[in-house]
Amino acid sequence: MLGSVRRQYTACVGQKIVLPCHPNIPKDVDWKYRPSETGFEDYVYSNGKMYERFNTSMAVKPGDGDYDLVIFSVTLADTGHYHCIEDLGLGARHIVELVILGKFSVYLFIVSVCDFSVC
Repeated sequence: MLGSVRRQYTACVGQKIVLPCHPNIPKDVDWKYRPSETGFEDYVYSNGKMYERFNTSMAVKPGDGDYDLVIFSVTLADTGHYHCIEDLGLGARHIVELVILGKFSVYLFIVSVCDFSVC
């Protein structure tokens, strides 16, 4: 793997986020996704097209030499590493780690402690 740039971004569930890619060679860029839980890379974007699995939830916005990946409404499943790879996967990698902050609820449990001789 040629030189890589790593950055970390955070987003909340349901939020739109833009993951930047500023390649040295502004053409022929691939985006790959590596989920935190499996570690297997999956293509998101290649040869100017979104892969079917991602085409409703994400888009690549090429412009001015950039190939930013837009996730319209992040979910917990979007957590992981995103690789913008120049020269159709043969060039430098620009790696972005996406951390999703989930919605959660806090529940208060009241536990009574008693002496076994009294209870």
